[in-house]
Amino acid sequence: MTGYGKSEMHKDELILSLELRTLNSRFLDFSSRLPRLLIPFEDEALKLIKGKFIRGRVTLSVKLDYFAGSGNGMVLNQNKLIDYMQVVKEIQKTAKLKDRPTMGDMLRLPDILTTGNERNDAELKVVFIDALKSALIQTDKVRTLEGKNIQADLILRLGEMVEIINQIEKITADGKEDIFQKYRKKIKDLMEDLNPDENRLYQEAAILSEKKDITEEIVRFNSHVDLFNEYMHSTENEGKKLNFLLQEMSREVNTIGSKTDFIEINHLVVQLKDQLEKIREQVQNIV
Repeated sequence: MTGYGKSEMHKDELILSLELRTLNSRFLDFSSRLPRLLIPFEDEALKLIKGKFIRGRVTLSVKLDYFAGSGNGMVLNQNKLIDYMQVVKEIQKTAKLKDRPTMGDMLRLPDILTTGNERNDAELKVVFIDALKSALIQTDKVRTLEGKNIQADLILRLGEMVEIINQIEKITADGKEDIFQKYRKKIKDLMEDLNPDENRLYQEAAILSEKKDITEEIVRFNSHVDLFNEYMHSTENEGKKLNFLLQEMSREVNTIGSKTDFIEINHLVVQLKDQLEKIREQVQNIV
């Protein structure tokens, strides 16, 4: 389910800006873009996220800034520079090149610059975790709102499908006798030269009518709808169960379409399939 949360924390001379984004995914897929100082706390951040989200693509982005004049300006890392220049000399010697890195190249080297007065790790961790918790609350609110909208849409579509099934059931009940007489006439016409017994005609017609009966499929479909509603209102993660029930509903609808002799029912089956497909798309967004 999609969501977004943003948090900004001010602590003394420090400004920490954090953004949290979530997108749909079958599994929990976490990625982060953290400043070097926050990398040691990435595992704890992931634990908090796992405690809130079961699946989804989660992206965490954090930026650290310091107030001007706070004594945290950028300082050249002399030891790093010496190490990098030693590597440059080795490359020049091995490749027999005289090229030297430009100032821009050197400034882009990892860890070549550091802050003049890096904060205490424990204090920095508290600021980072507090910001993440705040963003998680915002993200959860967005996801909850989206979930309620999806739920409302699903309830509406389930109601429409129940109405369609009720129409199918009525058409079947009203036309039951007509279907029976239709099969009786067909059998009589086919066996006209054999002068079939009337009881035999009724028996064969009844067998054919029974094979075309869709009462069981309708009962099972309604049962799946009831269970779908139950799972949809559950506080547990029921996404997989909803997907399974949609497969079972589709199976019943396909059977109804293949067994019926009524054109009206075939048209209603098309409407059911359309609603099921739209519900399936929405269910993919459910955590």
